[in-house]
Amino acid sequence: MISVSDQITLQTIQETDQVALYELMLRIYPPAYHHFWKDDCSWYLNTLYSIDNVKKELQQEGGNYFFVRFRKSVTHPYQTIGIFKTIENHTYPPLKQYKAFKIHRIYLDPIIQGHGIGKKLMRFAEKEALKTDHKLIWLDAMDKHKQAQGFYKTLGYQKTILQQLDLKLLHKEYRPMWYQHKMLT
Repeated sequence: MISVSDQITLQTIQETDQVALYELMLRIYPPAYHHFWKDDCSWYLNTLYSIDNVKKELQQEGGNYFFVRFRKSVTHPYQTIGIFKTIENHTYPPLKQYKAFKIHRIYLDPIIQGHGIGKKLMRFAEKEALKTDHKLIWLDAMDKHKQAQGFYKTLGYQKTILQQLDLKLLHKEYRPMWYQHKMLT
């Protein structure tokens, strides 16, 4: 377990956690993203959280994949409320000359959003990136996801290049995705 704060810990995801990971994402992903897809998100969930893909992602060099666990207070038990994945030394295409740290995934249960958990996770990632001498931190964010765009902007991330996701079941209007980064000092 990695402590992010008194209320938040990160639990490393193992291959044996694939079913729990899939069930968590089946619960928290569709409420926020179902309208992005031509199907009911099944293709995305079945592809990304299949045992084969989870094994592949767990073997990725520099990858750190976690369950996000939260408790309301020290007297409450921890509950798994999301996932957080980072990748160290992952090239940022618009600024290849910098040692870059990627926030690959951050998904939190919609019922817990607005409690500062995402912000704490992002700050934690920045500290980890600085500890390992990364010069920038980056992520991809969907152009049409205005809530996420606003969140990243408040944290100091800037957009660089708009890319297009090539996912056939993703509605065309949701395919534009921004490369966003923040320089670290």
